[in-house]
Amino acid sequence: MNNCKIVLPEYVAKLLEHLDSKGCTGYLVGGCVRDALMGLPPQDYDIAAAASPEKLKRAFDGYRIVDTGARFGTLTVLVQEHSVEITSFRRDGTYTDGRHPDKVEFTNSLTEDLARRDFTVNAMAYRPDTGLIDPFHGKEALRHGILACVGDPYTRFSEDALRILRAMRFCSVLGFTADSRLVAAADKCSPLLHEISVQRIYSELVKFLCGKHVARVMRQFVKPLCTVIPPLEKAVGFDQKNPHHIYTVYDHIAATVEACPPRQLLRLTMLLHDIAKPYVMTEDANGVRHFRGHQERGAQMARQVLTDLGCDKRTIEKVCRLIRWHDLRPAADRISIHRYLLQVGYKDALLLTQIRRADLSAQAPAYHDQFSQIDATEKMIRLLQEEGAPADVSGLAVNGVDLIGIGIRPGPQIGCLLASLLDAVANGEVKNEKHALLQKAVTLQT
Repeated sequence: MNNCKIVLPEYVAKLLEHLDSKGCTGYLVGGCVRDALMGLPPQDYDIAAAASPEKLKRAFDGYRIVDTGARFGTLTVLVQEHSVEITSFRRDGTYTDGRHPDKVEFTNSLTEDLARRDFTVNAMAYRPDTGLIDPFHGKEALRHGILACVGDPYTRFSEDALRILRAMRFCSVLGFTADSRLVAAADKCSPLLHEISVQRIYSELVKFLCGKHVARVMRQFVKPLCTVIPPLEKAVGFDQKNPHHIYTVYDHIAATVEACPPRQLLRLTMLLHDIAKPYVMTEDANGVRHFRGHQERGAQMARQVLTDLGCDKRTIEKVCRLIRWHDLRPAADRISIHRYLLQVGYKDALLLTQIRRADLSAQAPAYHDQFSQIDATEKMIRLLQEEGAPADVSGLAVNGVDLIGIGIRPGPQIGCLLASLLDAVANGEVKNEKHALLQKAVTLQT
């Protein structure tokens, strides 16, 4: 036991008191204890109780409850617009489906309940009168920043392979360093990830990618990541042999993921932006490697990867577009940037500046003078945006009705004429003003 004190929200403290009044001693367990000890606000609160599922249900007679996992002795209590999972102490049986125990046995032992959990930092319990209960030294692991499994890591991952991705997420997001036994077991158990639903894999993957320490974890957990994204395997150790690059393709990808803002869309893009390089590589007579067409091929491969992972269609389309365009480098003058905007639009143009910065940051330092060009590009994009420069025909100061009003016959030619006017504005031939555009339209028609 430990006499540390965790400040609890009123509704949680009252639930513990209510359990006590019904003869069901409850303890906070899992992530809420870990986060509180790390000085982080817990996302939710879970309680384990020394009571059978039937007794728990009777204890909350009159409360709003949901049987979220009756088979496993779990119910969710709804209180003050919060939901709290309360589970009976239990021992888990075998995991033949690689995800859930075939059966559970309920017990009165808190230590047995904690022993079935994944990592030592998640195997602590707390209640105000007893303080911290820490039979597996989770607090010490927190102090040293170490992520270790409770017991044998191979057994933990064999029970549920999703724990491998959870380990990667905890290391990436919370900054833990995985101990060597955990990493070795993760490598050995990686094939078991094929038994996990793609929805669960994708959910963990995007959380892992958005962590502050993602590059280090990508380098430590290469085999698990390549198991869920098979085309990445060829990138591992692949020497780019090009003056622009100082990293292998995989290490470059890892560095760029971490270098861009922690947004799901951007980090998925960086994870997959150079995935096609080993597949399109050519080598010239001087031994320099080239990767022509890796953008288009990469977009095709990313589409398949994300589809296989069950990603939503909108994100797939967006990632593929950004990968296809990630190497576009327009000159930073007004006309070049305006024409660039006709191709990619304002929103994607600004995203692409972030992508280009991340990409350049993981290239040879000799080329880092190009950051100033990216800055100039972004400055011009924002200037044109402030001025209201049109990126598509909807931004023109005239529309089809206006063109018909000056005698142009309705039909497909209206759309073509609007497109020509947009080009003229982008090329600086005419201002985006109604009178000037109508005059230009007449000229184009003659």
